[in-house]
Amino acid sequence: MRWLRDHVAGPSAARALGTVDSGTAAPHLREALSDETLAPRTRAAAAAAIGTAGRWDAVWLLLSLLDDPDDEIRAVVLDGLETRVENGLRPWERHPVAWALAEHLATDEKHIWRTRNALDGLAQALPEVRRLADNAPSGEVLAAALSLLDPDAPDDEHTRHDPRRFLRGLDDPHEAVRYQAVLGLRRWAEATGSLPPDSGRTRDRLTGLTEDASPRLRQAATRLLGSADSGPP
Repeated sequence: MRWLRDHVAGPSAARALGTVDSGTAAPHLREALSDETLAPRTRAAAAAAIGTAGRWDAVWLLLSLLDDPDDEIRAVVLDGLETRVENGLRPWERHPVAWALAEHLATDEKHIWRTRNALDGLAQALPEVRRLADNAPSGEVLAAALSLLDPDAPDDEHTRHDPRRFLRGLDDPHEAVRYQAVLGLRRWAEATGSLPPDSGRTRDRLTGLTEDASPRLRQAATRLLGSADSGPP
């Protein structure tokens, strides 16, 4: 606790407090997290420690800093939320986290893919993710949104509309969108055993992408066409 305000040792002190499985450490981490006079690296370390510990208020503390002006703090907050999602959110946490992260995906250009990773597996975010896949503010956000659409999502009756989003993405001017559209079609083919309806037109588009300037896009399109020609991937 004595070293939290030290510019050099502060982050290490915060991480050490996070390993203390005691209610006495938690208040000091919460205080460090909200203390804007501390070095950003120390506050970031406190956020990481809170996310890893996963105490009852971890999610709410992290959400409160989701729009912090410091890039490093936002990055650690997003990593902490990703950890909480992976470890299993409490039922009453899932909707608030999903809504906050889906909104953040469209607004934090610095951490689009970190936000995307934190959203992965949150079915409650899919309605907003689909809205972004239809009307994203940037190509990078659109690509991230497409990457979150999973044909194996349980109890999701809207999955059947996702192939048209992937097909539309094949013609997008942004390489990242085209790439994620191809990967989305591959997930669809793996889940269903075939390309979406109107597969002739889909094949024509994919064939065109096998000559794209992007090596990863050429490879993905070629692989998908090869899988479709040889049967279920």
